[in-house]
Amino acid sequence: MSENSAIGTERTSECPACGDHRNQLWATARDRLYRSTDQEFEYSRCTDCGSLFQSLRPLESDVYRCYTSAYGPHASKHAARTLSHLPASINAMLDRLSRRIVRMDAFSKWMKSVEKKLVAAGNILDFGCGSGKYLDRARKLGCSTLGMDFSGQALAEAARRGHETLDVSEASWSLLAGRRFGFARLNHVVEHLYRPRETLSRVYDALEPQGVIHISTPNPDGPSSGSYGSAWWGLECPRHIVLIPPAQLVKLLESIGFTSIEVMQEPVVKDFVRSWAYTRVDRGALSNECVEGLAGDGLLSCLFALRFRLKMDKTGQADRYHIVARK
Repeated sequence: MSENSAIGTERTSECPACGDHRNQLWATARDRLYRSTDQEFEYSRCTDCGSLFQSLRPLESDVYRCYTSAYGPHASKHAARTLSHLPASINAMLDRLSRRIVRMDAFSKWMKSVEKKLVAAGNILDFGCGSGKYLDRARKLGCSTLGMDFSGQALAEAARRGHETLDVSEASWSLLAGRRFGFARLNHVVEHLYRPRETLSRVYDALEPQGVIHISTPNPDGPSSGSYGSAWWGLECPRHIVLIPPAQLVKLLESIGFTSIEVMQEPVVKDFVRSWAYTRVDRGALSNECVEGLAGDGLLSCLFALRFRLKMDKTGQADRYHIVARK
C-alpha cells in the first residue's frame, strides 16, 4: 500500500452533470495508471443523462493525493516511451496508416479551424493549463495568455515559461471579474470537476460577448468504454469524477447560455489500444508500466484501427470528443 493510500471518500447518488439521483452501478475501479492508492472506487451510470460518475469517490479535499508528481499534464516534461520492436520509420508509417483508416484528417482539419478562432480572439484563458505547453503555442500564435490550474506544481512551471497564472480559488475568480477573454480552453478538464456547471458558468462570465470556448473530454459513449468497462483508459480512476456524454454536455452548455455549439468526435485509436492493454495486465500477460507506451505502437494501432472504425461507424461516437461554442 502506498503512502497516499489513506484517501478520504464519500458516497453520492447525485449526478454532477445533471443533478439527477437515479443511477445504476457501472463498475468498480482503482488507480491503474499511477497507483496513488490501492483503494477501490465506484462508478455509476446516470439513468437520466447517461453520464458516468463516481458514486464512491475521493473527498474533494483529498483528491489532490491522487495527482502524483508523475501526473503528465502537471509535469514539465512528460512523454511515455514508445514501446515498439519495429524500426522507427516503419512504426511511423503504420501509425499514419491507422490514422487514415479512422479518418483522422477530418478531425485535424477541424482543429485547424479552432486554432483560427484562437488567433482571431487574441487572448486565451486556459482553465486547467497544466504546465503551460499549450499556452506556449498560443503565445507563438500572437495571443496573450493566462493559465488557471488546481496544481501549484503546474502553475509554477507555467509561470517559469513566462505565462500569467492564477490558482483556482474564489480570490482568483474575483480578480477576473473585470477582465474578459476572447477564447477559453478546457482540455481534458471537465471530467475532473465535482461541480462542472459552476465552473463552466464562471468561464462563461469571463468570456467577452461572442467569445469562444473549446472543451475536450473522454467520451463515455465511445468504443473503449463499451468494450472494456473499468479497463477503459479514459476512465482514469479516481481522478476522473464525471464523464459526460456529448448530448448532455451540449444541454449543459445551452442551459448556461452558450450558443452555436459544434461537436466533433476525435477518432484516436490509442485509447482503445491502451484499454486492451489493461485487460492484458489483469491477466498477468503484461506489465502495468508498459501500458502507456503502447499508445505509440504503430502495429497495434493498425491492428485495432479497422475494428475501432467499425464501432465508430455504427454509433457515431469516438473515445474522445470536442465542443466549440460561443457566448
